[in-house]
Amino acid sequence: MLMTSTISETKRLAALAALDLLDTQPEPRFDRYTRLAAMTFGVPIALITLVDGQRQWFKSRCGLDADETPRAIAFCSQAIAQREMLVIEDAAFDTRFADNPLVKGDPHIRFYAGQPVFCDGHAVGTLCIVDRNPRRFDAAQRDSLRDLADLVEAELNQARVATARVMAEQALKSLNAELEQRVAQRTAELEARLVELSAEAAQRKAAELSLRDAEAWNRTIVATSYSAFIGADAEGRITEWNPAAERIFGWNRAEALGRPLAKLIVPEELRATHFAGMARYLATGASNVVDRQVELPALTASGRRITVEMKVGAYEWQGRRCVGAFLDDVSERNRTRQQLEEKQELLDAVLESIDVAVVACDADGNLTLFNKKARMLHGLDRECIKSPDWSRHYSLYEADGHTPLAPADVPLVRVLRGEVVREQAMTVAPAGRPPTTLLASGRPLKSNTGRALGAVVAMHDITERNAAREQLEASERRLRAITENLPALIGKVNAAGKFVFLNGRAIQFYGKPPEALIGHDVRDAYSEPEYAKLEPHLRRVHGGERSTFEDVIEVGGRQLYYQCVFVPQRAPDGTPDGYYAMAFDMTARKLSELRQAESEERLRTITDNVPVLIAYLDAERRYAFANAVHASWLGVRPDHMLGLTVEEAFGPAFHAPQANALEQAWLGNASQCEHEIVRKNHTRIVHSTFLPQLRDGRVAGVYILTTDATASRLHERSLHALAHTDPLTQLPNRRRFEQALEGATSRSRQGDRDCALLYLDIDFFKQINDRYGHATGDDVLVEFARRLRISVRSTDLVARLAGDEFTVLLHDVRSEADAERVARKILEAVAEPFVLAAHTLKVGTTIGVGLASAGALDPRTLMETADRALYAAKKAGRHTYAILHTGEYA
Repeated sequence: MLMTSTISETKRLAALAALDLLDTQPEPRFDRYTRLAAMTFGVPIALITLVDGQRQWFKSRCGLDADETPRAIAFCSQAIAQREMLVIEDAAFDTRFADNPLVKGDPHIRFYAGQPVFCDGHAVGTLCIVDRNPRRFDAAQRDSLRDLADLVEAELNQARVATARVMAEQALKSLNAELEQRVAQRTAELEARLVELSAEAAQRKAAELSLRDAEAWNRTIVATSYSAFIGADAEGRITEWNPAAERIFGWNRAEALGRPLAKLIVPEELRATHFAGMARYLATGASNVVDRQVELPALTASGRRITVEMKVGAYEWQGRRCVGAFLDDVSERNRTRQQLEEKQELLDAVLESIDVAVVACDADGNLTLFNKKARMLHGLDRECIKSPDWSRHYSLYEADGHTPLAPADVPLVRVLRGEVVREQAMTVAPAGRPPTTLLASGRPLKSNTGRALGAVVAMHDITERNAAREQLEASERRLRAITENLPALIGKVNAAGKFVFLNGRAIQFYGKPPEALIGHDVRDAYSEPEYAKLEPHLRRVHGGERSTFEDVIEVGGRQLYYQCVFVPQRAPDGTPDGYYAMAFDMTARKLSELRQAESEERLRTITDNVPVLIAYLDAERRYAFANAVHASWLGVRPDHMLGLTVEEAFGPAFHAPQANALEQAWLGNASQCEHEIVRKNHTRIVHSTFLPQLRDGRVAGVYILTTDATASRLHERSLHALAHTDPLTQLPNRRRFEQALEGATSRSRQGDRDCALLYLDIDFFKQINDRYGHATGDDVLVEFARRLRISVRSTDLVARLAGDEFTVLLHDVRSEADAERVARKILEAVAEPFVLAAHTLKVGTTIGVGLASAGALDPRTLMETADRALYAAKKAGRHTYAILHTGEYA
């Protein structure tokens, strides 16, 4: 086993050496892929690595200064060992890498994803991306990384394949030229000898011997040629078949000689043409292929079709016309060329689909690239505009949105001058369109020899990010304003147990400057005995449980009484993510009635001047206190509320949404709820907290604090709608679809009825865009979405994944016939002409239906089944459908 591993590694290192790339200078052809990978996946580091015996060397690096690392600590060494993609979502918790110097030290790797690249079947390196923060890496992102790695692999092998092909072609041409020269020379010699033979009969035997030597020499040349040589007589039977012909076509010489050429290597559909050409040549001496180089299909002994490049020569032998041909198998060369063209198409598709505006120009300043996002931002396409006019024509401004951007400061102009631009802020503000704030980054493009090829710039839209940051800052200011006026110690602690927020009362309570508290561990703010009392409650809240308790703390030589509430905060996935802490000072009420009255007076003054409903219910569940805000929010003066229950004061409609949470408070549990307050056609969304007052183990009353959460809730709803809706068609987007699919398949596993998934795309949609423009294409997408919605039930989910790709998730499917009825209904709806603003079009769609059986599926299986069904439908013809069950193959 060790010897086998050693041999494999030796072959791998030989394949790496054959690339002739180790320790070479950086090349733009590789750097563009690392930049594209960094932009596509939003990571700080992207690398193209080559792994030799002792080290990992970077052929291209983006975001990293080092040019190599020892192989012993390289993540990529693991990726090439397993010969498939390696993904580490959090290296700090992976036993293989947790103690790695690259994790503990610079560059502090937490996330890694690497796809091996190959040469001659051996993994020689990777395309990898690195982040200093842990992150998830879904299936779509993995497919994108594999696609980019395929492009890198083609680039690594391109020079080697092209060089080998050129050398072979040059050798063939040289050999053909030498052969033709020698044949001409030998022909002249033979003619001279024939003249001498007619004059001197005595020399005939010597001439015959010379002729046989010449023929042997020619046969030697033919036998050693890298190209296949095939000779045929006037009847089309094979008279010569060299070793190269045996290698290419699989027939040995003995099997080939004397057999008809047409039946041996000519495909059946071309034989009639072949026979006609041979007959014409024998009769007239004219031919369409003689002395020309042509590409034709041919057959091998195994029946495999290949493409050959052929040059045919004609000659006469003993008064009869014969042919000879040199042939080369060019199938691999054609496949390589096709693969390169397909990879270029993939790169173009990536640039058109990413949500980053990319523009580029050549060395003369002529725009050469203007992707879809760039066209959307400017409202214009790429035009023949000189660089001094770019700023004016494309409405470019400084970051303030008002000052026109000087022509010399345009990012693409700066990069064209040779600068490297990183995150230059600018604004695009075309007339009649909302302005867009961008961060532009770019680099010059150069050839391997350092010759300037042009420039490229990528622009990120940060308009929404800036608006969100401003809203966050405003929200924080409102929160600070509220908390600073509440009679409570209020703080926020993160999952690591460190303070991230404290109001003024809390900072005053701890008696330390803010910088000594914020960002520091909660333990540091207490003495050991005090922290020991808090520790059980801290464990509960870190575990996701709410904790309410009372505490007595000695401050400045006197005892202070506090009621404390620790409320857990949860991350979007439901895991605990820190907590909120509130402490209410109850010292005055505990000490004396007089102090209690004074405290209530102060409380009244404070609570009447903060935008919060604050009230207290006594043991009989009647209002004993209410601040003045009740009058403005609910239209009832506080003194009119005293002695009434909540239902008596404001009616059943106001009491019902709070009843359960209020009942929890009477059971001794702090609780909260959200509900609406409607008054004079104005609706507030409010958050109420109910804190029980405990006395001798019994609930003596309940405090009610109600804050206005209208702005934040409306903002959350708006953000949720934006995150789950396709902006063009207003259909649910991919994220909403995946959530719905997960829920549907979960219900199916629990034994509910079956569900079905339809994959649809618009037939020949690219041709519609190319012929009528993207605006018409967008109109087709909107109308197509409308027809899908009206073709299914309101309980079924119609979503747009991307481009012209749509899905329909059918719930409660009783049989395959149900899915067939929906598919036919959609086909009928789409078949009606699309009457648009500028055109009336005939549009079709192809549908793949994946049918799930209850209790036996997962989302990925159902998606793969629908995808296979779509492929089967396309194979059968357009504007039709195909149905597959999970586990069934077409």
